[in-house]
Amino acid sequence: MSSEVLRPGNPFSARVREERGFGMIELLAAMTIMLIGIFAVYAVFQAGIVQIRRASTITTAAAIADAEMEKYRAIRYDSIGLADTAVAAADATYKADTSLYLAETSPSTTVASAMTASQLTVPVASAAGFPSTSPYIIQIDNELILVSGGTGTTTWTVRDPVSGQPSQGRGYLGTTATTHAAGATVTQKQRVNVTACGTAPCTNAVPTKTVTGADGRAYRVDTYVTWKQIGNSGSTTGRLLKLVTIIVRDNASPYRKWARVDSSFDESTGV
Repeated sequence: MSSEVLRPGNPFSARVREERGFGMIELLAAMTIMLIGIFAVYAVFQAGIVQIRRASTITTAAAIADAEMEKYRAIRYDSIGLADTAVAAADATYKADTSLYLAETSPSTTVASAMTASQLTVPVASAAGFPSTSPYIIQIDNELILVSGGTGTTTWTVRDPVSGQPSQGRGYLGTTATTHAAGATVTQKQRVNVTACGTAPCTNAVPTKTVTGADGRAYRVDTYVTWKQIGNSGSTTGRLLKLVTIIVRDNASPYRKWARVDSSFDESTGV
């Protein structure tokens, strides 16, 4: 039967011996299919490169954040903080993180009646917006006061920062107890203010800076230090802690966060 198929004059035999190959349309179709396959493989490799680079960036940023936090773990408790003047001068990117940057303009109220330097109660016009549990810190003029009771009312009581009991000498965190006139502004102090280094205790820390990572790239490091109120499952609050938050951002596009580390510091760690 094969001799029948391939004998001269048979049309099928002529097609078998055809040597013209593919036409242009077939060639273009084959090339298109091949290119689709090549592009698919290229896309896989490209995605892998992007993920590897991202993982490297995140790892480097995390190492930077940990290194910055270790600096706070290595210093005295009373030196943990940032200078208010430096925080106020920080740029819009730093202040845009409203969950961490606290402007300390609210909550706010006023002193209801004049206060003496030895007075251990704070009469206020309103308690709206202030914490419903104590302790928390307020600022009146240049004095910082630790509120220990009377929350939710218009008469707050003061606790001595050392003994934990009411006593004379109301000033907190190194401030001096003074008189205050009726109508003086009362705001909650939520940032930990430590003066820039000069006379101890002081700080060399700054709110924002640029750090070069192990990969040779520049990273923006933002630091926030705030007061944190803690409590147990029974809603009983303890003393205030200092909460340090380190954010490592992309230096060119600071809206992109690569790493974040939080750590709380209790005064038992050293004063």
